[in-house]
Amino acid sequence: MAGIVFSQVYWVKQAVDLKTEQFDNSVRLATKGIVNQFYDQKNDSAYRHYLYLLSCRKVHLEVTDYVQVDVLDSLLEAEFACMNINSPYFYGIYNDLSGKFVGGNYDSHRKEIRNSIFQFSLYSIYKPADYYLGVYFPNSMGIIAKKMMSMIVVSALFLIVLISLHIFVVYAILRQKKVSEIKNDFINNLTHEFKTPIATTSLAAEMLVKENINTLPKKVEKYANVILYENMRLQSQVEQILQIASFEKGNFDFKFEKVDMHQLINNIIVSFELRIEKSKALINIRLNAFDFTVNTDLAHITNVIYNLMDNAIKYSLKIPEITIETKNVKKGILISVKDKGVGISRQYHKDVFKNLFRIPTGNIQEVRGFGLGLYYSKYVVESLGGSISLDSERGKGSVFMVFLPIKRLKKL
Repeated sequence: MAGIVFSQVYWVKQAVDLKTEQFDNSVRLATKGIVNQFYDQKNDSAYRHYLYLLSCRKVHLEVTDYVQVDVLDSLLEAEFACMNINSPYFYGIYNDLSGKFVGGNYDSHRKEIRNSIFQFSLYSIYKPADYYLGVYFPNSMGIIAKKMMSMIVVSALFLIVLISLHIFVVYAILRQKKVSEIKNDFINNLTHEFKTPIATTSLAAEMLVKENINTLPKKVEKYANVILYENMRLQSQVEQILQIASFEKGNFDFKFEKVDMHQLINNIIVSFELRIEKSKALINIRLNAFDFTVNTDLAHITNVIYNLMDNAIKYSLKIPEITIETKNVKKGILISVKDKGVGISRQYHKDVFKNLFRIPTGNIQEVRGFGLGLYYSKYVVESLGGSISLDSERGKGSVFMVFLPIKRLKKL
């Protein structure tokens, strides 16, 4: 890419230099022709006689007697037009030693005329060799650029398209690389998440088939509950993946019914009973809403609250302390799940609701997961006409707030 850009710029510069050289040569050729015309005029016998008569009336002849300014002006205009030079110009006849101008349309451009690259000695016409004819073009590069406009525009468009395509390709490669990394991470987490309940279920099943286990009904019940819990967990994970796939295909549907949110929350807490006992979690329930019946999808809103509870337990470093609260707000009910866990840095607040996103923790993931739960929860809640938000700081825990409207929604 660098080579192509360099080559394109190089050839455009070469073309500009060539046009500049052609312009300079045209100016020199035209001006030289004018000086030669005055030289030929000086050697004409009739003009020599005119100069002789003029010398009789003047102490000495001036350079402007040999190079008449009005004639020079007409010749410059005609010659430049013949050379297709349409740029505005200034010219002057001046003494190189004294810097005095004796003719021309120099106005306030004396310095520019004297510093111009177009300088022509009048030594062949008038002695001594102190007088020069200088021509200055204030906008020569503009004229050259105008003549090359089509080429410059085409080259610029070519470079813009080329660079844009290159950036797009690099972006696509980086995005594909990121997607590949996310996919690999998802597969690794998926394997781990499935492997754990399968191993736990297998171990519990092995204990149930041991001899004399029937004489210990409490242990049988315990191992049966473990199998049931892990089976439900595995089923929930599979169902979540299938639901996300349905979201992506756009063929997802909701079944609305009247749901008692307080009863739903209590049922979810009961389903976490084994994990609560194992982790010695402290669950604070504050069901303060007076209007808690919502027209919504029972299965999916259950999964949403379950996901928030599951995250609250998983991301607590020590003994989990979780507060579940409901209250009525304008046009709806607000359900908050608060924990005192690891928290989420503010820079990741928007990203946590993206599909397959997991907060980076270096090369070690302390807590396994798919990165689907919050994406699923956001999709469901917003599809049901509500909203989900997060308030969290690193090391200070998190609060997830789910708003659901009380008013009946149309079926999506």
